[in-house]
Amino acid sequence: MSGEIDAAVQARVEDALQDAATSAGRRIVVDLSQVTFMDSGGLRLLYRAASASDEPPLLRGVPDHIDDLLQLTGVAPLFESAPAGPGGAR
Repeated sequence: MSGEIDAAVQARVEDALQDAATSAGRRIVVDLSQVTFMDSGGLRLLYRAASASDEPPLLRGVPDHIDDLLQLTGVAPLFESAPAGPGGAR
């Protein structure tokens, strides 16, 4: 993901993300290192990915402002986090 993830983005990609999460057969990895803004629409996308997957999605490169959003809304335990970059290195 990159840029602003809001309700407009949610409306465009929610069904595709749900399908991908359901049929992935392995852990979903979402790179958030290039996300500059996320509102409740973006949060809903992440929540739907977590709900559709057998394993907690791995969020890579989570910016502080998104980490705060995940913590404040109480959904942070639904995910695992890793630093950005190959192999988890920053």
